[in-house]
Amino acid sequence: MATADIVSSERPRRLKAIFSDLDGTLVHFPAWFEEHGSRVVSSDETKKRAVVESPNGERRDCRMLPSSTMGPGLVSERTAELVDSLRAEGVLFVVVTAARKSTLLERWPLLPACDARVCETGSRVYLGDALDGTFSARFEHITGPLDRELDVEARPEPLWKFFRSLQVVPNLKCDSRSYYGCFRADTKGDAATEEALRAHIAAHLPEDVDWAMNLGKFDFFPAASGKGNVVKYLQEHFSVSPDECACLFDDDNDLPMARQCITRMLPGLTSDSVRRAALENPDWFVASKAGQGVFAIEECLEELLRRVRGETSAVAADEPLPSQVG
Repeated sequence: MATADIVSSERPRRLKAIFSDLDGTLVHFPAWFEEHGSRVVSSDETKKRAVVESPNGERRDCRMLPSSTMGPGLVSERTAELVDSLRAEGVLFVVVTAARKSTLLERWPLLPACDARVCETGSRVYLGDALDGTFSARFEHITGPLDRELDVEARPEPLWKFFRSLQVVPNLKCDSRSYYGCFRADTKGDAATEEALRAHIAAHLPEDVDWAMNLGKFDFFPAASGKGNVVKYLQEHFSVSPDECACLFDDDNDLPMARQCITRMLPGLTSDSVRRAALENPDWFVASKAGQGVFAIEECLEELLRRVRGETSAVAADEPLPSQVG
């Protein structure tokens, strides 16, 4: 799918912010990276530690993060070190994930340090340690308050009315556990169920509700939220422009936030549409180790750190900024 860029074509500006997806980008799962030659050589779930080996024998110490659906995910210590180095250079680092509230909170202590964290497909924003209510106020009439603990059957807003309407789709599994600003529907790969779901969407999706594919599942969320809109909000909050931002991503639902950033980097190509988009956009940086898990995201972060340090040196020497990554 071709992308309509909203960034300008001006000369490169200094990198000031990185927006990163989690699963498949910053966090990696054996079921995915083992297909590309990386492997887990040891793990201890009690200590939340693992060691991963690349196809050429490099090894990385990793943190094991909980996941509600895919088992423990891995973040290398090298990844955390690179994020720390980028932040030490003055670059903001923001995580933007579709994960449910409980998953983000469980992972929080094990993630690299961040300036902001976003979950529920862009609906729930944490600035520092505090839940931000300014962004969610834009679509509270669609979701209800994000801090409200109310059974999904009793939520009166349009998003949850649509959730309940999906009960008529045969064999569809709808998931609202620890979701307050979005929800997920899983067809389990059944073609007939997906056809019925798409027909129901076409006939009944509320005007102010949108959807995207993520990890082969359907995520439904307010049209005013989503990854692209929340990145735009955070760019305004932190006073950075799209020309000063990079996006790390791998899947369909990441494309709107990628369009908000001038630099696009992929440690993996999770879906066919992202593969096509990468082919159609040769300026995107696809890691040479794409698919190899922690080794691929390290490659992307190392490239960004090289760029930032080059920009810092150029500014100190009053020289033109070096070319961007990609």
